Amino acid sequence: MQNEDIIEFNKNGWNELIKSNTLFSNTSLPEYGPFMSSEENLQLFKDVNNKIVLELGSGSGQSLKYLSTKGAKEIWGIDISHEQIERAKKLNIKNSKFILSAMEENNKIPTNYFDYVFSLYSIGYSSDPLKVFELASSYLKRNGKFILCWTHPFFNCLDIKDDTLTIKHSYNDESAKIIKKGEKGIEFIQYNLKISTLINGLISSGMEIEQIIEESPQVENNIGYISSYWDEKKLNVSPTTLIIVAKKK
Repeated sequence: MQNEDIIEFNKNGWNELIKSNTLFSNTSLPEYGPFMSSEENLQLFKDVNNKIVLELGSGSGQSLKYLSTKGAKEIWGIDISHEQIERAKKLNIKNSKFILSAMEENNKIPTNYFDYVFSLYSIGYSSDPLKVFELASSYLKRNGKFILCWTHPFFNCLDIKDDTLTIKHSYNDESAKIIKKGEKGIEFIQYNLKISTLINGLISSGMEIEQIIEESPQVENNIGYISSYWDEKKLNVSPTTLIIVAKKK
């Protein structure tokens, strides 16, 4: 598919998923996903009070609502889904602005303006993640922070078949793949990029890496999450989540 086809495919998927009111895995701050430490412990947004923040793939706005309660003075979100944007607006977040657009497309977001830009479990649904990094860098002020959170690329390679841990595809395979979300199995196109590709893309966009987090899953405290996807055999061999904190030079 061409990039514009991927954008249209995923836009339709998100709109359908939200309108269906089906259950699906969704993570928002202060959480960084099942089995992970929360923002209350990690403190990646160290000085968000009175700062300007932008979320790429802002979804229903819950993460931005959280940062607003922590004192962020200006809140921006961009999302591909009209349904998600409408839900976010209903939160009535003070000093907020939401833009309906794919995150990899040039849009009306100001450059050299934001103290924090972040992406929470959205980068892999972009048709061009490395283009997103370039745009994120352009939005940030000098020394501004970009926080990237995504499913750990190796965890995405694992599967369980007949109660046995297997590799469903190579870690080296970065091609786009069809995945299904929610109870209705709505389809999306997703990229699973290697850690080196993500890091090199951030560096090439004018950022320097400050921190990489690959926590061992905290299984004992989250036993209720155990499922066919969050199988304990997978949790024993791989982090579930990758977080990269980068600073614009």
